[in-house]
Amino acid sequence: MKRSLIGIALLMGTASAASANDGKSMDANGDGTVTRAEYDAATQAAWTRMDANGDGKLSAAEAGAKGAAGWKTADADGDGQLSSAEFSAKKGAWFAMADTDKDGSLSKAELTAAKAMKH
Repeated sequence: MKRSLIGIALLMGTASAASANDGKSMDANGDGTVTRAEYDAATQAAWTRMDANGDGKLSAAEAGAKGAAGWKTADADGDGQLSSAEFSAKKGAWFAMADTDKDGSLSKAELTAAKAMKH
């Protein structure tokens, strides 16, 4: 289950960008941790960027090549597209899994550990 959630998060860009640079791109206040609010803001920005045609759904083509790996898990209603709610739910599940100390934020160590789990 954990690998599946990480796969979904990585498929959708924000988590992979965060773990690739230890979360600096999402750490809006520069304090070295990514809070849930910062993560949610980055998730919304990623959604907006990825929904290229602005139809409120994310197609596999919009998600790019990484999308196929975990698409069925993320696509809760099975319609072949991700709604904003499906996208947010999967991103939220990834955050909850990565937040191992359950303090509501992701440290550099938590981001690094979550990234390592994908392998």
